[in-house]
Amino acid sequence: MSRLGPEPRINSRLLSQFKGQTVRLTVKVVKLNGDTATVEASDGGPIGVVLPRDIHIEDPFVELIALVKDDLSVRALTNINLGKNIDMKAVDALVTLSNSSKGVGVLC
Repeated sequence: MSRLGPEPRINSRLLSQFKGQTVRLTVKVVKLNGDTATVEASDGGPIGVVLPRDIHIEDPFVELIALVKDDLSVRALTNINLGKNIDMKAVDALVTLSNSSKGVGVLC
């Protein structure tokens, strides 16, 4: 497994810029199916997720630390369960700010 550190927060629009990199995604779980999931990113875009056996998704909203694959799906490395209600518009504003030229390196 890759070393975990200050991973950039991204949404579905930014996936293509982070191929092969470890990122943070705050998502809403749409569907769980064995070792895969479909999630909705903070910008509303769908993402396919490969889940290792040691990942335990218990809440509708989770933060994934994941590796972005070439096909723009992600392989989860770990997760944080966030509960039943998250303001995804606020999360997406944070993602936008942290990836803007003014916010680079400020919010990770």
